[in-house]
Amino acid sequence: MGKRGGGQLNCWHCGGKGHTQGDCELLLASSAGKKCFVCGSTDHLGADCPQKVEAEANEAKLPAVKRVIASKGPAEAFGQCSRMSVLITTSPVPSNPSTMMIEAVMNTFSHVAGLKECPLVIVCDGYRFAKGDKSTWKAGKVTEDSAERYLEYLENLELLLNTGRLPAGTRIVVLDGRNGQAMAVKAGLAEVETPYVLVHQHDLEFTFDFNLEKVLDVLDDDTNSVKYVGLPLLVNLHYESIAWQHHGVRVKKEAHKGVDLVPVIFWYDSTHITSVRHYQTLVFGPEEVYTAGNFVEETFGVRQRNDVMAKGMDVHAAKYGTYHCLSHALDGSRRPLIMHLNGVRFLTPEQRAARGYPADPPVEFFPSRVLLNRKQRKLKHILDAILGLAGMLDGTQAGRVKDILSKLINETRVRCSELSSTRLLSKS
Repeated sequence: MGKRGGGQLNCWHCGGKGHTQGDCELLLASSAGKKCFVCGSTDHLGADCPQKVEAEANEAKLPAVKRVIASKGPAEAFGQCSRMSVLITTSPVPSNPSTMMIEAVMNTFSHVAGLKECPLVIVCDGYRFAKGDKSTWKAGKVTEDSAERYLEYLENLELLLNTGRLPAGTRIVVLDGRNGQAMAVKAGLAEVETPYVLVHQHDLEFTFDFNLEKVLDVLDDDTNSVKYVGLPLLVNLHYESIAWQHHGVRVKKEAHKGVDLVPVIFWYDSTHITSVRHYQTLVFGPEEVYTAGNFVEETFGVRQRNDVMAKGMDVHAAKYGTYHCLSHALDGSRRPLIMHLNGVRFLTPEQRAARGYPADPPVEFFPSRVLLNRKQRKLKHILDAILGLAGMLDGTQAGRVKDILSKLINETRVRCSELSSTRLLSKS
């Protein structure tokens, strides 16, 4: 509204007198022909769009669960089963409808003692249709063809469950529409019945063992500040340097119950273990708001980092308690506990052949070599040969050689899975 000055109306838009901006001819003229950026209508602008209001109301209802599919057999109650569940998030990727990638990832659970015995929850996010003829995988925007292949992938996952190829007690949560990573995790937590949860992505492999039981003991201990234990990738293996060089925060290694941990001031979405309660009260607490498509690390994680940078490590200890678990080789060097398969580039051998991409010999094996060049492939064969000879050495020497070679093999990102013919599902 305009102001009255000396008994006269003033317009805030043009500065004229005798009228308000609601009656300003210049303002009305400048608004003529404008369209709503949401629906394109000329009857209103974006702030008043009915579609925008409806979309905001729908987002308030997230996560949108379409159905939950549970295996008929009960989970076996032993090992870590009563303490921790595994929650895997999955979404449309180019390798659909094949389940090879997620199966290869679950095969690496055997690298961590006790992990295969944990209850499993798989959350399948939905999608939105892309406007063009190209899928934007991270944004969850896919073409009609990609959507059909993803629906077939969901059927294949259910087939794995019904044929006993997933652990007993597994639950598959199918979401309706694009929810995003944050809401997918929230939906999965509703199905978790254990106090702790390991949140994992469908394209991350476990590379080395770590003491899962001791990590859970550390999280159980209320006398320390540890509330979240992440498993480092190669890129954040030396987090002390990242914290100081990029954020000006000093962190140093700590030992808790025989487990080496490094404080991290950021909530990474990559593989981590925390309590369901910590997620519900902090990440999804009443002060945190997420919209469709949000990732926890891109929203809450950024807010956490800014909070710690502003207030110091005291707030980290009191509120967040985020740490990375360290694993060491025999020579004392650090090694990554997980490696990235890169789901948006992962293809089965058959899919690579169909697209005219070169296949690594032998073609019946799938290695995650999509990103490798020819020299690295040659190196893999050399390392494999030396690794075979290591078995001829005595126990101590063989252990050292295998440890060094395992590190080199993982750094060159060369890993092989089972025969592709046994990984791909048949609906016959």
